[in-house]
Amino acid sequence: MRIAVALALTLFAAPLAAEQFQKFDDIEVHYVVVNASFLDPAVAARYGVPRGKDRAFVNLSVLDAADQSLDATVTGVTLNLLNQESALTFSTIKEADSIYFIAPLKFTDRDTLRFRIDVVVPGRTPMRIEFQQQMFVDL
Repeated sequence: MRIAVALALTLFAAPLAAEQFQKFDDIEVHYVVVNASFLDPAVAARYGVPRGKDRAFVNLSVLDAADQSLDATVTGVTLNLLNQESALTFSTIKEADSIYFIAPLKFTDRDTLRFRIDVVVPGRTPMRIEFQQQMFVDL
């Protein structure tokens, strides 16, 4: 099941954006933004991800030095080029030994979104991920 979820959530990301990560001491925070229209309808329904050509989701995981998933509190926002801010609401998915954090979002075609995501692992210094991505409506 863990492999199926990982494939469902990240396999379709390859054509859209390479997985990225940022390292904070011995912790890596991996993130990817995926157009939700590529997600299987049953998987989308199971995890509460709205599908549509103008819908996407952020998929994030937090790993320690031994590549073990860590639980965290994840919050964030997107900002468009007009500096309009939209909150990201992350859900936690626990499958076997893996923990994923996903947040759905809606976008307009060719909009460039800046992502600002805060990750807090208990007992660790808070971490902030910042990146931007141009979004395209799936035709």
